[in-house]
Amino acid sequence: MAWIGGLLVISIAVAGAIIAFALPIIGSPGRGQLFVRFCIIAGIAAVGSTLMYAIYETTATVLALAVGDTFMVLGPGGILLALRALSGRLRSATIVVSCAVLAVAATTALIGLPVSALVKVSALLLLCVLTARETRVAPIVGEAGALTLLLVNAGYAAFSFGRIAVALTLGMDSPLYRAAFSIYPTTAVGIVAVAGTGVAVVRMAVARGVGGRMSPDGPESAYSVDGWSVGLPAVDDLRAAFGSSTVSRLRADLREACEVIGADGAPEATVLARRRSHQVFSQALSAELESRGWSESEIAMVVIVPDERTDG
Repeated sequence: MAWIGGLLVISIAVAGAIIAFALPIIGSPGRGQLFVRFCIIAGIAAVGSTLMYAIYETTATVLALAVGDTFMVLGPGGILLALRALSGRLRSATIVVSCAVLAVAATTALIGLPVSALVKVSALLLLCVLTARETRVAPIVGEAGALTLLLVNAGYAAFSFGRIAVALTLGMDSPLYRAAFSIYPTTAVGIVAVAGTGVAVVRMAVARGVGGRMSPDGPESAYSVDGWSVGLPAVDDLRAAFGSSTVSRLRADLREACEVIGADGAPEATVLARRRSHQVFSQALSAELESRGWSESEIAMVVIVPDERTDG
């Protein structure tokens, strides 16, 4: 039971850190809110899976194992959804995560070991590969914590692939499987993965202003429109990722789009409504940027926060 206690302590610490950073912006609008909420789900799932496995160790009930396996898959699934929320591409990821969770829950509850274990590890492999890939896509690439997430998920995906390969070729009773993929090594790898993910998420949250206010990267990049401050974050990182010419074009387009929206002659009531509604303003800006040929991932990089100079 000592291994369970160690993983439980790590899981609670990670979930607590994520929630502590998340609470200050609960209720604020935008994709950042979804990012935080999905990270909270992942943190809770990490704790929940450990608790369920502890119950299973003492009771050997199938229900506890099924819930534990489900929570374990929901952990990386929540991180994948959090990253997809930042780019506005949630639909396909939601379907993948939902199918993975349902498949694991059903096989554990209805079929049982060892088939359920292979299905669970396969689901983890898939979700980790997708999450690792997401770290290389705008607006995640180049952000603080993105490289850590890439390494953690790529590493756990490789570990899961090895576990599946050995199980299918040599069997779960083979000496190699027992040495490399028994409860102790898998727990150790799990602790590293949970801790690494927690560190990465907190770094991303800090970089995006969780616990304070996320703001565009410097006054030279911010434009004030209808009570909102609009800009691009981490311009230096964007230049490194996409090149100076691309970033210059994006900034020029963004400035022109803001000028068009600010000079559209909208009545005062409409301007006030935009100021009160992040969604309305975001949709108007997105439409203007789309007309200039921006992709969804490029639009997702734009930071929109209340303009403190107009707060009263």
